[in-house]
Amino acid sequence: MGKLLLDLHIHSVLSPCADIMMTPGNIIKKAIEKNIDIISITDHNSIKNVKSALKISKNKKIKIIPGIEVQSKEDIHLLSYFENFKNLNSYYELVYEKLSNIKNDEEKFGHQIIVDKNDKFVGKEDKLLMNSTNYSLNELVNLTNRFNGIPVPSHADRSFGLIKNLGFIPEELNIKYIELNFNKTILQYYKQYPYLKNFHLINNSDSHFLNQIEPKIKINLTKKPTTKNIFKQINREQPKNYIITK
Repeated sequence: MGKLLLDLHIHSVLSPCADIMMTPGNIIKKAIEKNIDIISITDHNSIKNVKSALKISKNKKIKIIPGIEVQSKEDIHLLSYFENFKNLNSYYELVYEKLSNIKNDEEKFGHQIIVDKNDKFVGKEDKLLMNSTNYSLNELVNLTNRFNGIPVPSHADRSFGLIKNLGFIPEELNIKYIELNFNKTILQYYKQYPYLKNFHLINNSDSHFLNQIEPKIKINLTKKPTTKNIFKQINREQPKNYIITK
C-alpha cells in the first residue's frame, strides 16, 4: 500500500450546513485531485448519501470508509466509522429512530438533498438533521462498538465538541480516539489538556465546501485499507508522524 492520505470528516449536500456543490461525485473528484486516498462522508445524523458514494467511487483510485456524525442529547457530535455499509446502516436505523421528528425548514437551515449513483438529485430528507438524538454520548459510543465501529468524538475542542461542552472526557467513555480542531500544536494541546496523552489524536477537514477538502492524515499502510487496519496503524504511530497540520 505505502503512504496513504486521508480526510475522514466530509459533509455532503445531505447535511443542511453543506454547500449545494457537495455531492458525493464532486467530493470524490476533488479528493482525487488532492491526491487523497481514503475519505469518509459523515453527514449529520444520516447515511443516505453513503451508498451512492460507495457506488460512485467504484473503480476509482479512492476508498470510502462508511461513516456518520451523530449529535447526542448533550449536543455533542460523535463520528462513527464502520467496516461495511451493513454495520453502518444497522447503527443508523437506531439513531434515526431517536432523532426528533421535526420537519426541516430549508430557508432557515438549508437543503438536505439525497443523490443517486449517478450523482443526480433524487430526493430530500424531510426530518431536520441538525438536531440531537435522544441518545446520550455514552449510549452512542456503546452502540457504535456494538456494531464493530470506531467512535471518535468530533472537533472536541470546538462547538458541539466533547471537551468544549463538558470540559473533560468521562472515564466511562469507551473511546480510543479524539478529533481536534488543531488550531494549536500537539504539544500545546498536551499542556492544556494533559489527559489527551491517553488518546490517539485525529485531524480532519470537517469540510462543508469543496475547497475545504484537504489531506489531514498520512499513514504508511502495508495491509488492506480497511477501517480496522487504518486505525490500527494510527495506534502504532505518534500523532506528529501521521497528523498533517499547516
